[in-house]
Amino acid sequence: MNLIRYLCAHSWKLLCFSMVSALVAGGAAASLVSLVSKAIESPDHSVSYMFFILCLVYFFSKSTAEIALLHLTQSAILSLRISLSNKLLRTPFKKQQELGRHGLLAVLTKDIDVFLESCRVAPVLLGNIILIVACLSYLAWVSWVLFLILSVCFVILMYGFNTLEKKPSQMLDKVREQVDIIYLNFQSLINGNKELQLNANRGKLFVNQVIMHGAENLRKIFIKGHARWAWLVNSTDAMFYVIIGFMVFVVPIWYPSEPSVLVTVVLVMLFLVGPISEVMGDIPDLRMAEVSLKKMQQLDKDLQGSQSVYSDMPDPFSEVKENKVLIELQDVVHHYSSNTEDSQFILGPLNLKIHREEIIFIIGGNGSGKTTLAMLLVGLFQCDSGAILLNGVEMNATNNGYYRCFFSAVFSDFHLFQELLTVDSQITEQSNHYIQKLEIGHKVKIVDGKFSTINLSTGQRKRLALVSAYLEDRPVYIFDEWAADQDPVFKKVFYTELLPELKSRGKTVIVITHDDSYFGMADRVVKLEDGNIKDI
Repeated sequence: MNLIRYLCAHSWKLLCFSMVSALVAGGAAASLVSLVSKAIESPDHSVSYMFFILCLVYFFSKSTAEIALLHLTQSAILSLRISLSNKLLRTPFKKQQELGRHGLLAVLTKDIDVFLESCRVAPVLLGNIILIVACLSYLAWVSWVLFLILSVCFVILMYGFNTLEKKPSQMLDKVREQVDIIYLNFQSLINGNKELQLNANRGKLFVNQVIMHGAENLRKIFIKGHARWAWLVNSTDAMFYVIIGFMVFVVPIWYPSEPSVLVTVVLVMLFLVGPISEVMGDIPDLRMAEVSLKKMQQLDKDLQGSQSVYSDMPDPFSEVKENKVLIELQDVVHHYSSNTEDSQFILGPLNLKIHREEIIFIIGGNGSGKTTLAMLLVGLFQCDSGAILLNGVEMNATNNGYYRCFFSAVFSDFHLFQELLTVDSQITEQSNHYIQKLEIGHKVKIVDGKFSTINLSTGQRKRLALVSAYLEDRPVYIFDEWAADQDPVFKKVFYTELLPELKSRGKTVIVITHDDSYFGMADRVVKLEDGNIKDI
């Protein structure tokens, strides 16, 4: 029912059109059965043309119904994908971390694929259901008594089915929960591949104890759940044949009827064997679609409840003040909980002024809060108390989107997009200029608005990320351990040429670094220790 409500909410007009077309197809099919039944009783070749007309009506109306429903389901899935993608962009980064990458990927890939596959059977399913209803309606017209007897048998059969299908449905829920675990395990396998290859025994144990255990659990639950569905569906199919036998051998004893009527009833029921079997066989897939839809709707709800506020007001930060202070932190405090929630890192209170056209180095040991400070500065994390000001205006939930537009950043865990993702008509010329400047022109070209390759070393990929940052041309640049993967020659180029050039272009540059030999290139060095700024 959730699936039907979702499709109806997306486009009730298209759904109604599909159902009307399916009704026409069902009526044509029922008429064909009636025509064949009458032809068996008393052959009449004069109605043969009507037979072929009904065949054409059935063909075109059923095809129309399926194609309309196909458009509806595909449009609904497209809308869902775009909606979830846009909401992810508007969801605070910290909230995304709480949801977990593996959980997000499972919904955006596995659940949408399951939903898609299930929606592919929806057109055929609708056609079969309409066909069944139409044939039963014809049966009621032929003999309402036999129809009532058959209806009672169907009600008993469906009641038993609904009672017995609860446990198989619960198993499908467990299958979906196990999929999350599988995604988490494979994420660990990919992200920790270096460590696992470095220690062969550790790698074998991980595969045998973690991957194998999760995959084996999924296999057992999947087989158990679908085996129960197989028993249930096939037993229901078998019971339908029992009902046919009941109508042929038992009912005539209680309620004698004309042989022609009984022949019609049996003919209709035999005609319905295929459609009913298909409907029953599609139920497990529809149940999986219900589970996946529930997961997608839950994610949609989680994202909806944490959306960043986007305002139509003018950019409050665009006015350049006369003073030299660009960014100011006033008693900023941020609490960062670990995934296990048994410890909490507190950054601050921090008081810091960052001036225009200034190069600042942020230094400190591992875990001192450097990256957390960078996330606060760019607006991806929110301070729990205190205030962050840009051009003298406090950043808040309403203007956060404008605030972030002042920053370009290359994080230590950066992601490199192959597409340049810009509307600038001069992008190719500018990109090639920066690529040559960063000495990777022999490796990469710009082709159709994309880097020709991103299959490079980490250091070279960081240079391409720097190209992307250059192209954004924003007032503030933040580099988190950018030089860590560069060779000594280019590391020197970064500190002695690239940073001063950015400053000469009026940019403010914030660099998180451990390279003490280049501290002299900074206008100021800020040291973090245990979440607080310390004097050097």
